[in-house]
Amino acid sequence: MKNITEETLQETLKEAASALIAMAGNSCWNNISQNTTYIISEIVSDGQNFFDKRITRKKATERKTPKSLEEIVIELRTLYKDFYDLNFYIYKSSKDNTIIEIQYYSKLSLNPDFYETVKDNEPLLHYKIGIPPYARDKKKYDVNWELGGIRYNWNTFLYRLKFKYKFRKRLKKYS
Repeated sequence: MKNITEETLQETLKEAASALIAMAGNSCWNNISQNTTYIISEIVSDGQNFFDKRITRKKATERKTPKSLEEIVIELRTLYKDFYDLNFYIYKSSKDNTIIEIQYYSKLSLNPDFYETVKDNEPLLHYKIGIPPYARDKKKYDVNWELGGIRYNWNTFLYRLKFKYKFRKRLKKYS
């Protein structure tokens, strides 16, 4: 977590992208490209559960065109005063390009009482990688797992099968 100033925005975003890629390199088996492009989206609190939000976000993000860091910085500077929080995620990665999604949470979306306490604060910066449910045993996984695909479906199937087997085994033990 790091604070950002409007003057250091571009340099901070560049550092965050490098840190995110390094963090993903430690958890994922993919070769993740240092050549990055970016997309921006707003975090909206609409009452959906995590899984529905992920599907909605994926559909919306698929329609966006990735932009260079310079283009994104220009866009972010126009919105800077409204940022409460910026979150970096790897949306999609290949050996030639990594698309980083920058999600922002607006101060205007906050509770009015809390807004008054943070309205003059600089935005916070977080970089995160999503962990698939089947990767709980600390093995490396595909950085593109959220996009779905055969490998994701297969690993999810195996995870569910393993979970059901363990659950049935415990039931028999206590019966």
